[in-house]
Amino acid sequence: MRVLTEEEVRALVGPGLALAVTKEALVAQATGAVSQPDPWHLELPEVRGEVHIKGAHLHGATHFAAKLATGFYANAAKGLPVSSGLSVIANAETGFPEVIALDNGYLTELRTGAAGAAATEALSRPDAAVVAVIGPGAQARYQLRALLEVRAPVELRVHGRDPERAAVFAEEMRGLHDWRVVVAPAAEAAVRGADIVHTVTPSREPVLSGAWLSPGAHVTAVGADMAGKRELDAAVLEGADVVAADDVRQCRAIGELQYAARRPAVALGDVIAGRAPGRTSPGQITVADLTGLGAEDAAIGTALARALASGT
Repeated sequence: MRVLTEEEVRALVGPGLALAVTKEALVAQATGAVSQPDPWHLELPEVRGEVHIKGAHLHGATHFAAKLATGFYANAAKGLPVSSGLSVIANAETGFPEVIALDNGYLTELRTGAAGAAATEALSRPDAAVVAVIGPGAQARYQLRALLEVRAPVELRVHGRDPERAAVFAEEMRGLHDWRVVVAPAAEAAVRGADIVHTVTPSREPVLSGAWLSPGAHVTAVGADMAGKRELDAAVLEGADVVAADDVRQCRAIGELQYAARRPAVALGDVIAGRAPGRTSPGQITVADLTGLGAEDAAIGTALARALASGT
């Protein structure tokens, strides 16, 4: 069995590979070709902490995975990373663990960004050029990096509750990407006129209003991943022409769809595979509700094990 550091994991799996295998996981999830228990959650409210355990096996895959991921939001004020975690990847024929990835949450961040890119590719306009981000934290960085695999934005608008953090994030994005980057004083200012909107917060109250969205906009919401979390107001889902979920049943339990029980939704994997319609005209508003799948963790864990075995 190999124990890998974060640096070693990063060298083996990057955004391109993560996008490819995450799309495979989403399609497998939609077709029922996955063995996956419900996610397990633990809250530590006194320290604003969350613990998530997910895992799965994609039928026919060489490996299965179990993953621990944490989000301790008071860490930022202590100068510590908000996210951490590790993955155990085991042989699907013998059950023996082969890899323990001490990745500090990197694989979770990577596959969440990849899922956002998969949703954006499937649902946004191909010419989408203006991107808004609400919540300029670590995951926003992964969302934007993954976005470059599927779209070519020219302008980024950033809004966060802490103006100083938003300014630091914006400066970092200016240095990494050839975009015009603007710090918006309010979420509404960031969103109005944007083609793609990412909400990336641990909020329990809506941070995005449907009244701000322009015709043709696409929204990727990744913050709601347990009961009680919420980023979108009712008008976002009610006004959308298409709502796609990484797992419709899971999203109704812990995602944005927990607040819109009657809102029809399709599986994102079915849209990716062409079995369900996504965007059918430029003026439609589309929404992706992403809660994070054990299938995605299994897919990226399998990719890691294979890359390690092949020496690439």
